[in-house]
Amino acid sequence: MLKLKFLESVTERDIDLLVLEELSVSENFRKMFSAQVFGKPIYNAYLGAWHSVFSNNLGETDLLFLFEAVNGEKAAILIENKLDAAPMPDQGRRYRQRGEEGIKTRLWKIFKTCIIAPTKYLLSVNDSGSYDRMFSYESIREYFLSQSDNDNRSAYKANVILDGIERNRRGYQAIENERVTNFVKHYFEYAADEKYRKLKMQDAKSRQAGSSWIVFYPNGLPPEEVTLAHQMTNGEVKLIFKGQANNIEIIRSKYQDSLSERMSLKKAGQSAAIIMKVKQISPLEKDFDEVTDIIDSALDCLSQLSMLYANNSNM
Repeated sequence: MLKLKFLESVTERDIDLLVLEELSVSENFRKMFSAQVFGKPIYNAYLGAWHSVFSNNLGETDLLFLFEAVNGEKAAILIENKLDAAPMPDQGRRYRQRGEEGIKTRLWKIFKTCIIAPTKYLLSVNDSGSYDRMFSYESIREYFLSQSDNDNRSAYKANVILDGIERNRRGYQAIENERVTNFVKHYFEYAADEKYRKLKMQDAKSRQAGSSWIVFYPNGLPPEEVTLAHQMTNGEVKLIFKGQANNIEIIRSKYQDSLSERMSLKKAGQSAAIIMKVKQISPLEKDFDEVTDIIDSALDCLSQLSMLYANNSNM
């Protein structure tokens, strides 16, 4: 018996309820978690925590944590938990819409969105970056380990989280959606035309149903610092400055004189992005040949953003 695993299999719901319990009963966890998500100590008093909260027409929030901030404002964290399931289309954007709806209905004054998942998952799924904060299972486990010297409950919870991480390592496999994969293949062939070849679209690999980002790698654009992308279901083309949300005013001063009327500079989670709007595309609903006019418009916008970066990168 001693050689058997203490849990046969850890599921997303197991992690949901573990985190819900900590948010409901542990002041230390509330302070740590809220500080990590907001980037500073902000927690003052507990107001509530809920599992599986549905909003009309905007879907489900896995975990909702409501608290009073140190300045007296009501603050919320909307948490998506992913162990090994594929992301749903535009899931991060819908979390933000639910947060904004909460402000309109005066449920809270400020909010952040957060995805918790194993590090492997966070690095492998494009949608992760659409949340305000990514929080790894590994970081949550480290918190429990830091509490476990004189606390058997924390040691137990660290082991549950570890089983979730190990399940992800063994079992996460992106489920290919043939329709989306074929759409992206056609996109790749179209973008290989001489007019758009310099944009250097990413290779057309197998795609999941919720995979709506097309990334480009033109010469002179450092991919570790800047991403050029077409987010199809959002209807946006973006030049993303990774991890630069706090430096958005520096970026604004550098680029503002070169921005066209169609370009806007905004925060995008922890990043900053210059965004151009195009019509939305759903590869699950449309064949590529039906939307080539939208693709043309997106590729023209991508060319403009690529040129914008090239002209201002050395300033």
